[in-house]
Amino acid sequence: SFVMTIEGLTFWEAVKRLAEQNGIPLPKQSLASDDATKLRASLYEMHEIALDHFRENLAAKGGETTRAYLRQRGVTEESVRHFGMGLAEQGSRLTRILESRRFSREQMEASGLIGRRDDGSLYDRCRNLRMFPIHSETGKIIAFGGRALDPEDKAKYMNSPETGIYKKSQILYNLIRANKTAMQASSLVLVEG
Repeated sequence: SFVMTIEGLTFWEAVKRLAEQNGIPLPKQSLASDDATKLRASLYEMHEIALDHFRENLAAKGGETTRAYLRQRGVTEESVRHFGMGLAEQGSRLTRILESRRFSREQMEASGLIGRRDDGSLYDRCRNLRMFPIHSETGKIIAFGGRALDPEDKAKYMNSPETGIYKKSQILYNLIRANKTAMQASSLVLVEG
């Protein structure tokens, strides 16, 4: 119950997490039997696909300008890999990728990665942005933050909306990387801005 409340997990996710942490094998039956667990699993999978897509975009020919900008700002290739930085290009390629992977319209909209226009068509919510994945405390990708590529863009930043796996008030960006160091030092300083 504590794990479910603090981490916002469904019952079966909490059972699986505790079993994994304590080395207890689970029966091979499907633990994703309820709709909420199935939806959460699809949200996690779509975010992994999005991360791969954004990273491939940055590494591709179309990402050269962004890579040059990052180099000019002193961001090394190692840092790009370490932090999972990527590029969301113009257009709706991520939407097409998720459709080809057979995710439903409802799942795609619930992910926060895909939006729906008034005419019902779907589109990539993240476009023309440098992308940064946001991880849960267990390391799963649950959202993205983006920085506009065009300095004239009105919205300089775009973050994922809250979803079934992402509640902004419950997440501390990059905690997954600071956690081990903070535990060893037995202290952590938080700053905002």
